[in-house]
Amino acid sequence: MSQQDNFVPPPPPNPPPPGNPMYPPEVLRAKAAEAASDAKNALIMSLVGLVCFGFILGFLAFRKASSAIETIDLYEVAKEKRGMAMAAKIIGIVDIVGWVVGLIARFTLS
Repeated sequence: MSQQDNFVPPPPPNPPPPGNPMYPPEVLRAKAAEAASDAKNALIMSLVGLVCFGFILGFLAFRKASSAIETIDLYEVAKEKRGMAMAAKIIGIVDIVGWVVGLIARFTLS
């Protein structure tokens, strides 16, 4: 046997760690947890806002979801939570618009 028959290729390189390489791993972990928490809280607020306190909870959900999306984009972490944050942002807008339409309907129909 020749030496070429015993050749074993080297293992592939490790994939790059998730997140922006500009920041240390502990910062990325903290920001990922923050973004996930903000996205979840924004979705809860926007869904509750559909039932009660639409204007207030819709506005808070919109702000919290925007913050989560900004963190996800800036630090490149928790990308799987981006959809949840976007849904919360849209439902928050629906909360606000529904409240405004209801308020206008109440005053114009009475």
